[in-house]
Amino acid sequence: MKPSMIIGQYYKIVKKLGVGGFGETYIAEDSRRLGSQCVIKKLIFKSNNQDELKKAQELFYREAKTLMNLGKHDQIPYLIAYFSEDQEFYLVQEYIEGDSLEDEISSRGKFEEQEVIEFLLGILPVLEYIHKKQVIHRDIKPSNILRRDRDKKFILIDFGGVKAPLLSSSQLPNLSGGNLTKIFTSGYTPKEQMDGYPEFNSDIYALGMTVINALTGIEPKDISRNSSTKLLAWRTRANNVGDQLAAIIDRMIQENHTDRYKNVEEILEDLHHLEKTVVTVSLVSVLRSAINTQIPMVNIPLGKFLMILVMITGFIWGFNLLRAIVFDSPPHQKPSESPIPNPSPSPSSPDPENEGGIFLRPDNLKKN
Repeated sequence: MKPSMIIGQYYKIVKKLGVGGFGETYIAEDSRRLGSQCVIKKLIFKSNNQDELKKAQELFYREAKTLMNLGKHDQIPYLIAYFSEDQEFYLVQEYIEGDSLEDEISSRGKFEEQEVIEFLLGILPVLEYIHKKQVIHRDIKPSNILRRDRDKKFILIDFGGVKAPLLSSSQLPNLSGGNLTKIFTSGYTPKEQMDGYPEFNSDIYALGMTVINALTGIEPKDISRNSSTKLLAWRTRANNVGDQLAAIIDRMIQENHTDRYKNVEEILEDLHHLEKTVVTVSLVSVLRSAINTQIPMVNIPLGKFLMILVMITGFIWGFNLLRAIVFDSPPHQKPSESPIPNPSPSPSSPDPENEGGIFLRPDNLKKN
């Protein structure tokens, strides 16, 4: 499609974004929404096999139906419309201004540990949301995660490979066979999904591999596995990743899905525990510096350290109080008696009431 071309009566093509999966992606202007920009995905699949073409069309419309089923979520592009025209199939979505995680890793290099923790805490609730809607994304990777320009939130995109119980088995073609339904990206897809049996924690595996790519700057398929543990040997390629975070990532990418986290909630629980540990260690470091003592940097239990600190503080406070009582008290003098005037009430006035109102902007005035 060329710039300025009109499709679906309302959408004016601005430029081509790229090609992926089964479609081409374009930025367009929506004349019904004051020319605001949107994304149009056009199904591109050439085959003389009518069964394969039907499956491709089904996958394309499955994305639209899944987005409708998911409803509106701040970190998922919402569906505006989908239609067919001249035997071509189109899907119209919200346009997200921002760069993909893939581009960010390529341009700036490896992520640090704290950045990865923040990334996981930002994207995992989105994954939790779609899983509760009984949707498996099946294609999580850096190119399918955007960082939105206006608020730096991470956005999960491209639901073209989803597996969701949106249609009855009688309405679906046989999707168990054929490469069209085995959606995967080398290095990010677990074995059970490549075999055609994705689980909810297949998405967790893919997200773990995405994190490894962010930490190392290397594609997971290019990192070897340890011959004895069978774990991906990624730790030496990353910058100073602590054992706790590394253990979380390793559990996310276990080859056998029964050895992985079963759900997103388990990961979030471990991450929140990790965050508390990081904060505690930082607090201890600050306290050690503040009292300017020669405490060796060894593993002192936090409870014992705080107890010692409280005892020292109490001793110093008690000593200063005793010194003030014994040495600094003035000589005893008989207080002079003088009449104490009765306090007179002072006039007071109530605070003036706030006469101002609150202006609430209607939702339909917010820019999408």
